[in-house]
Amino acid sequence: MRHNGYATPEQLAILAAALKELGADLPLASPERETLAAEIMTLFENGIETLNEIKAALLKP
Repeated sequence: MRHNGYATPEQLAILAAALKELGADLPLASPERETLAAEIMTLFENGIETLNEIKAALLKP
């Protein structure tokens, strides 16, 4: 399902977990981490909303 700028607390927890897990090696205030966060949000806004789906989409070769 597509989202229009809204996320439930549960969805926010998933998004935060994705950023924490996938960005673990990136400095907190780095442009790379900002880019990763934007990519995660774009996926979410396009209906990809589970941690496994996000990881699969971002870790594709």
